[in-house]
Parts: sequence; structure tokens; C-alpha cells
Amino acid sequence: MVAALLALVVGAIYWPVLGFTLIGDDFQWLQLARAARHRPWLLLADLDGFWRPSSTWLLALTELLWPGSSAAHHAVNLVLHAGVGLGLYLVGRRLGFSAWAAAVVGVLWVGSPFAGEPAFSVACRHEDLLLLGWLSVCLAWPPADGRWSSGRVWLAVLGAGLAACSKETWVMTPGLVVALEVGLRRRPWWQAVRSGLRWTVPVVVYSAAHWLWLAGRGGYFSSAWRVLAKVPHELAAFWYLEGLVPLQFPFSWRGVLALALTAGAVWVGRSRAAVVVGLALLVLPTLPTLFVPYLPTRYTAIPYSGFLALIAGAAVQLASGLTPRQRRLALVGAGTMAALVLVAGVSIVRGDLDDIGRVSGAHARLLAEAQQAAATFPIAVPVVHVRAENESPLPAVAATPRGLPKLYFPRHEDPYGLVDVAALFDFVLAGKGLQVRILPDNDPRLQGPGSLLLHRSGGFAWRPAPTPLATAIGAARAQGFYARALLATPIR
Repeated sequence: MVAALLALVVGAIYWPVLGFTLIGDDFQWLQLARAARHRPWLLLADLDGFWRPSSTWLLALTELLWPGSSAAHHAVNLVLHAGVGLGLYLVGRRLGFSAWAAAVVGVLWVGSPFAGEPAFSVACRHEDLLLLGWLSVCLAWPPADGRWSSGRVWLAVLGAGLAACSKETWVMTPGLVVALEVGLRRRPWWQAVRSGLRWTVPVVVYSAAHWLWLAGRGGYFSSAWRVLAKVPHELAAFWYLEGLVPLQFPFSWRGVLALALTAGAVWVGRSRAAVVVGLALLVLPTLPTLFVPYLPTRYTAIPYSGFLALIAGAAVQLASGLTPRQRRLALVGAGTMAALVLVAGVSIVRGDLDDIGRVSGAHARLLAEAQQAAATFPIAVPVVHVRAENESPLPAVAATPRGLPKLYFPRHEDPYGLVDVAALFDFVLAGKGLQVRILPDNDPRLQGPGSLLLHRSGGFAWRPAPTPLATAIGAARAQGFYARALLATPIR
């Protein structure tokens, strides 16, 4: 019944995404997944330093079943989002909520703008996958009077494994273990910390491997202390005291009030498992990104689940001291408040969908232009792509958001700043059994003949290219244009 309710809510809110194209980074993740179908070792490969193979697995499976279907990839996202809502319901029941309260937590999460980005962004589904992994660990954890059965062990291991394959933030799993030991098993803090330390072994191995093979991606972190203001700012947004701003992090009295309200809720419900575990889910995902100088809504998806659990746990604790009549009145008040939060959240999500719809429309136009150019795309012959326009729809969308303010990262080397050009043509030429990749500037094939592909406002145009082809790259860059070489080959 609850699963059907959550599926209905997700479908009612997010159905427009089924008509959207893939956008931005989606194409590169799909490019990796398509290649992995033919070279299975790529199922464990990173993408530009991000090791999130569970996303690759889902993309590859979806492409196998529904090749070239953007709607299918978006549908998988919606199933995942509803699945997380169901997971929150089941964990809520484990944490002592009534069926009604647990269902409210699940529904509020799936309908919130703070959790919506993984529902409409294929590239951001790793947030839902990580949370599913952590919720599985929560469901596996035994109660105070329970023991570790083989089924619980396997569920915990599989959940932690899914989290590890989904996003780097999984390294905070030992902290979740401590919270589960304290909240569910009622262990003293020192025993809980000892249990958490056992879980640091795989984290240390993972972190060492990540540092050795995938490190070196600078530019994501800031040493400025001002970024710490995003913590009270995030909480103020969760309390609907101020709007979420992804870059400015205003430090205001509203943020201070939000911190005080949250701390008060923790104090009131400190004996409740829901508050202990909710606090972990609120805080732990934030720590690895604390000094990242921006706050997109993909960063708030998991913390908001913890916030809801924490507030619900504190509310249940407050209600336990009321008389039956007072409890009924409190239930009506809580239901009314939850309904208002849901209505406000869905209203903002609708605006977010309008914004993403505008971005999707721009991608659809670019795809149509690429399909025209792809009709004569040469096979096994280097092509120099030159971005000969300086247009992008992203600043206009960012300047006039209909939902929450959003961060867009234009790709300066690529058409309209939207999609990696190799991933774009890899997608368009997939039906011909071709793969497209970037050639480095020192590739010897660029010393021979090839083709020149200009992208101007309104479309691509093929032009004669000089020999050696590397001359075209140098000439374009000398004129201030972005240029790089592509190669289309049969996929193997």
C-alpha cells in the first residue's frame, strides 16, 4: 500500500521528466556505459576521477533493454526515487514511527525540492543509490535484543557495497554504524565507537586506492572559512526560513535560528533512535563536502532525509508526554503542517521541472543539429570540432529560475556549452554501431588529412580541412575558438 502511494506521488510530481532529453553529464556517463557493454572491465572504471560504477551498471542495463531511450533512463530514476521513499518508510518503522508517521517522512522526502535533483538528473542518481545503500544498512542492523543473523550480515554488506560503488561520501559509513549502535542497539558511546572503528578498515583501503589512482582533481575545495556558513544556511532552507542559494551562503539570523531549532529538536528527542540516526544522516554526508564552495540540491538530498527523521523523532517524543486529547490535537496540527510542507515543496519542484524543461529543450535542439551532421560523419577519420559560436542557454535559465536557484557548469569547449561533443556524437551515432572519442593533440593521426566540423549558431557545418589536420586546431585556437579532435570507430 505504501509502495503504491509513493509510486503514485513520484509519478504525479515528476512525470514531465519522461519527456526530457538527457542533459549535460548524462551523455558522458552513458558513453562510458555503452563502452562497458563491449569492454566489461569498464564497468569498474571511473569517469574523470569519479568512481561511481553502480551508475554505470544501471545505465548499461537500461541501454541493453531500451537502447537509445532517454525516457527509459528517466523512468529508472523515478523508480529509484520511489524506492528511496519506500526505504525511508521501512527504516522509519524500524526507528519506532507509526505507519502514518513513517509514510509522511517518505512522502515529504520524495516531494521535496531538496531531494528532487536525483529524480530528474541521470548523472546525479548516485545520491539515491548511496542513500539506498545506507538505508539497507539501517534495515539490516539488529535491535537491542537482537543478534546478527546471516541474512542481516549479507544485507549490511550488500548495502555498504552499494554505497561504496555509488559515491565517495560512503566513507562516512562508520559514523552511521556508531549512530545505529547507539540508537538501535542502545550501546554506550564507547562501545559504539569501537564497532564503528571496525568499519574503517574497508574505508581506509578505499581511500588509499582512491588517492593513489584517482586523486589530483583540484578546484573543488576552498580554504575560505565563509563556506561553513552553508551549514546554517542549509538548515534554514530545510526549516523554510530562507531560500536555498547555491553559491552565496548568507549567514543571517535565520540560519542561527535554524541551528537553534535543530539543536533543540536533537535535545528533546535525544533518547529516540530516529533522532540519533536522523542526525547522522543529516551531518555525515555534509562533512566530505564541507569546504566545497557551492551547495547544489544534490548535496541536500541525503541530509534532508536525516532532517525529516530527526524532526519526526523529536515530535514523537514531545507527543509522548501529552494527554490523549492533546495528542489528537497535536496529530491534527502535525498533519496540517506536513500537508503545507508537501504543498510548498511540490510547488517548488514544479518550478524546478520548468527550469530543467528549458534546459532539456536546448539539448533537444542541439541533438537535432548533431543528427543532421551525423549523416556524413566519417568513420576512422579524425575530425576537428571547432566551437565557432559563443551562445549558451544556461545563463538565461540560471538568471530566471522558476524553482530553486541552480548551478550550471558550461562546457566551454563544446557546442552551446552544453554537452561534451564526443559524448554527444557517441549518443547520436550509437544506432550505427559507432563510438566517438576525443583524440589528444599529439595523436599522430592529426598529422594527416581529416575533416573540419564547425558549430555555429543554428547547427553544425562541414568544411574542408588543411593537411596536416593539426593545423586546423592551431588556427582555430589562434582566433580564440575552442577546438579539439574526435574519432568515430566501430564499437568493439
